[in-house]
Amino acid sequence: MEGNDKKNFEEFFEELEDLIEQTMEDVEKSMRHLLKSDYEKALGRPRFYGFSVQMDERGLSKISKFGNNLTSQKDARTPFYDQLVDTNRRQLTLIFELPGIEKDSIQLKTSTDKLILDAKSEDREYHAEVDLEAEVDPSTSSCSFRNGLLTVSARIKEPDSEFTNISVI
Repeated sequence: MEGNDKKNFEEFFEELEDLIEQTMEDVEKSMRHLLKSDYEKALGRPRFYGFSVQMDERGLSKISKFGNNLTSQKDARTPFYDQLVDTNRRQLTLIFELPGIEKDSIQLKTSTDKLILDAKSEDREYHAEVDLEAEVDPSTSSCSFRNGLLTVSARIKEPDSEFTNISVI
């Protein structure tokens, strides 16, 4: 195993171990809160929590959390989502799973490096602030929503090749 591969492998498991430890702390805080609260109110809505682990094209780990924030009083969930960067087509695509949501209740905001999603129905609420893996041109953003899947696409910004003269004093 090459030195760089071994380092990436070790970093991956260190990051995974940190995430599992943080998750266990969140679960413990949530259980303490649950024991001190009104059971029926706290358990009135289904809750879920998890994380996904993926490898990028360089072999580095990419870990993202989804579900309810276990230590927050707010009922908004972070939806499960995936982010795809197509360098050949110069396009970034995000796919969100939003079960139980209607198209009209989705609000999206984007900048060159961040996307914010809010969606709400009678019994579900989703919120996500996603750091984009590539800078995009927000004016090229488009989206579609079908069967609980929201797809958001935007063109990746062209690299800035303009130079600025600097005066030497």
